[in-house]
Amino acid sequence: MAKNDKQELIVDAALEVFCEKGFANTRMGDIAKKAGVSYGLVYHYFESKEVFFDHIVERWWKTLYDMLEAEKSSSAGFEGKLERIIRFFLDTYASKFNLLSIFITEVSRSSLYRTDAGLARFRKFFSLCDEIMAEGQKRGILRSDVAPHYLTYIFLGAIEAFISIMVLGKEKITKQREQRTINGIIQVFLHGAMAQNGHGGTRSKT
Repeated sequence: MAKNDKQELIVDAALEVFCEKGFANTRMGDIAKKAGVSYGLVYHYFESKEVFFDHIVERWWKTLYDMLEAEKSSSAGFEGKLERIIRFFLDTYASKFNLLSIFITEVSRSSLYRTDAGLARFRKFFSLCDEIMAEGQKRGILRSDVAPHYLTYIFLGAIEAFISIMVLGKEKITKQREQRTINGIIQVFLHGAMAQNGHGGTRSKT
């Protein structure tokens, strides 16, 4: 097995162990056992559990940033951009569940990542989304009386809520559920949750 193949085998094992046990309860020996390699080989690639975890998380951030940069520079329709952002998370859930689970439980919702470097990663994430929201305002698609960062919070918050429920429940995702999730988030985000009557006014219930 080539060097890179061995390293990827160990990384995949680490993802599984971090997902099962959580960062705090994971030991390097657990990762070695899961990968079926020697304890020393794990340390050959990663000098500590913290370095190992940071390596995994940095790969996640790079992939996420690359996707957002591509959407930001794309000339495609704005709604299509929103759909592809949502689909990025859903596709990661389907193909790399352990990675997304770690992001939700150990990065997004945990105090473990509340360091200056960790918070800088989140600020960059939000900043890229802010630029996409500002584009939607410039195109006249989004209302201009709400700051872009508030629109980012609403949009990303909806995605995180859906993904968190799925991750914590280890729920299956089908093509139909994926499309319903995408449509639901986009429609409520762009058009609001208030029901409309046939004359364009609001329908109230008593």
